[in-house]
Amino acid sequence: MSKLYPRLAMIAGALLGAACRDGSGPGTPAQFSRQITFPDLKNVLLGLPPSGAARAEIELPASGLVAREAKLEDAQEVNEQEEVKSRITDLVLNAAGDQGTLTLEPGFQVAFTTATKFEDLTFQQFVDRVQAALGQNPKVLLPVEAKRVPANPLALGPGDAFPAAELELKDDVDRPKLEINITKDNLVDVGQGDCSAMLSATLKGCFQVLGATVGIDGATELNAMLPGVVEVKFEGTLDCKTLSVTDAHTGSFSLTGGSVIQVDQNTRIEAESGEEEEKLADLNGVKAACDANRVIEVEGEGVQVSDNPRTIRAAEVEFKTEEQEEQPQGAVEFKGEVSAVDLDHRTVTVTGEHGAVTVQVANDNLVDRESDFTTLNAVAAAISASPPQRVRAEGHAHPGAMGSPLEATDVKFEGDH
Repeated sequence: MSKLYPRLAMIAGALLGAACRDGSGPGTPAQFSRQITFPDLKNVLLGLPPSGAARAEIELPASGLVAREAKLEDAQEVNEQEEVKSRITDLVLNAAGDQGTLTLEPGFQVAFTTATKFEDLTFQQFVDRVQAALGQNPKVLLPVEAKRVPANPLALGPGDAFPAAELELKDDVDRPKLEINITKDNLVDVGQGDCSAMLSATLKGCFQVLGATVGIDGATELNAMLPGVVEVKFEGTLDCKTLSVTDAHTGSFSLTGGSVIQVDQNTRIEAESGEEEEKLADLNGVKAACDANRVIEVEGEGVQVSDNPRTIRAAEVEFKTEEQEEQPQGAVEFKGEVSAVDLDHRTVTVTGEHGAVTVQVANDNLVDRESDFTTLNAVAAAISASPPQRVRAEGHAHPGAMGSPLEATDVKFEGDH
């Protein structure tokens, strides 16, 4: 453990040491964290050395300013990479056009420059992609993940923007989530600034982070990892052949080509479904999805308990599978890259693994509102831009008259991110 944080370790030990006695004996699930109160959390931050910080994981609901969960990680994690996940609601560039600031839900600020690394994009392509999405009506809020390695000082100021070293547009982000260093400077008492009872009738206090005020109330789950326990993340596709289910909340499985994941009574299974995906509430639901030959994506956090094979005991896990879409009667499915758009006849040419087809999109109401591009004009502008953007189309259509284009019943246009 870093020599900078003996006091933090002592405080955490005093708060959490009882968990080792609370934990169960052989054959029962181990506990790696313990619930704490807001005064406990506050005391940890107030007890930090002047140059110290604590690593916190803060998760918010899909909308709102009161945290669902706040967790203090082990002290040694303050030097690890910080991450911010949310959806982009605004983009502002400086006069020179070489620096920008993103606003993410519910108000977090993220700064980037031409030195920022963009996944598969240049600075200008990233800006163009975000501006195109925000310029649609209604706005399309692109999911994004920002990363940086903490510098000196270890923690940003309460009003500082997150200086992203890396930015990556994601397929989806369920809800805003921060993994950042904090100090006592981030604490806000009820009644100060934006930390008001208007946030919640059971408000305990607030954090001010990345320019936004996040409330902690009676419903917020507060935890702290036991001293010396470091969480690891896992993500991948569940290998259904390896699934073993003892009961709804106990079992194990492997990720395809990866780790073995153990689930027990202490594992929290996240089960809130999104608009385009179904989250499975327990292992019985996972087994049913496997039996139906559905692809299940897994994401979570836990503690590595053995090396060979790499085995992780999950503290929290999320099972996601795409909802089964009902195909319109008599319709065919099309999927591929958009190679041409004819605005006069409102058709798109879609090139897939079975060749090219021409699809007529009679009006923009047929376009999925969650698309990256929600109008045919936006698709045409994207593929004719310099450099051109890759756009993929997926949907269903009825066969037209002999020699005529397919007639779309629904379509989704997505950028290549």
